[in-house]
Amino acid sequence: MSFYEELLTLGQHLHDRERLALYKFFLTTKLKLYNLDAIELTESQILKRNIANGEIIYALNGDTVSYSVRKNGTLAYQENVREVNLRGLSSFRVRKLVKFFAQTEVEVIWNYPLQGRNPQDEASYCIISYPYFDLRYFSNGGSRIVGLINKLRINDSDLMKKLSAS
Repeated sequence: MSFYEELLTLGQHLHDRERLALYKFFLTTKLKLYNLDAIELTESQILKRNIANGEIIYALNGDTVSYSVRKNGTLAYQENVREVNLRGLSSFRVRKLVKFFAQTEVEVIWNYPLQGRNPQDEASYCIISYPYFDLRYFSNGGSRIVGLINKLRINDSDLMKKLSAS
């Protein structure tokens, strides 16, 4: 089993570093797909995707994008789990959407992993309060300047190498 496949099964056992590395991995490896998804979402206002054991529905309403999610095989969705405002030029909107897609997929893997050897508790849907694309994540909700400094100090090259080798 590759490292990436293992991460898809860990779910709530994913550590912060692994979730952040997975986010960065998605931004690099799925960039073309995310760009196409951003265009499709902009044109159709709705987009459905699957990852791990979850089904995602992205909805674009004016300048706001949100996602709803459910575990495969269930009927009820967790509605409007995260919303992001997309004001600005179209190129910035696409960039924000790409980051939003990567963030969403990490959160879905965290909550609805593939079946693996680690037991998963049935709990409510968890999200990271500040998404990775917000510098406040790196300062625990504090200053964006401190967040930028902390972000630059992160060394996750070992995890990124393992993911790239997958």
